[in-house]
Amino acid sequence: MARWFRRRSELDKELAELTAAAELGDDVAMANLAAALYRKGDTAGALRWGERAWAAGNVVAGFNLGMVHSVAGDANRAQVVWEQAAALGDPDAMLGLAKQALERGDAAGVERWAPLILAQDEAFPITALGVAFRDHGDADRAIRTFLRAEELGDGYAMEYRARILAARGQHEVAEALRARAATAKRML
Repeated sequence: MARWFRRRSELDKELAELTAAAELGDDVAMANLAAALYRKGDTAGALRWGERAWAAGNVVAGFNLGMVHSVAGDANRAQVVWEQAAALGDPDAMLGLAKQALERGDAAGVERWAPLILAQDEAFPITALGVAFRDHGDADRAIRTFLRAEELGDGYAMEYRARILAARGQHEVAEALRARAATAKRML
């Protein structure tokens, strides 16, 4: 039981340090505090500090703030924040917008954001876009998207494409791809 208290006091110490730095205007501390509060279950605190970090110019906080709004059920506010972050070039915000468009069946919204995500050199949002296409029943587009992430060396994209190929009966190709995935870097 002492171990639980130690972990809790370490978390409390971390939150106290982040709060002190955030109150002094450190936008990174504000963003980290928002994330820590969200993990702790304090959505109101996460929104408050996320808004402050975003207002202070922290682009990563914009994406995270949009996520908190989205999970809390405020898709409109998430969209507004993500559009602002996407305008600053944040591929994760673009991904949030593309996923929203897929969920709404908004082909024009998907076409607006998907090419911008694919043009990035960050594997994670590209692979996540492929997963979104797959989950929305567009396996062909998922494969094309995973191929782009594979160009960046992402093992996850290789594994996801291998699963689709195996489901289509292309077992030899899928196994070869899985072998490549086993030694490839996993991009996060």
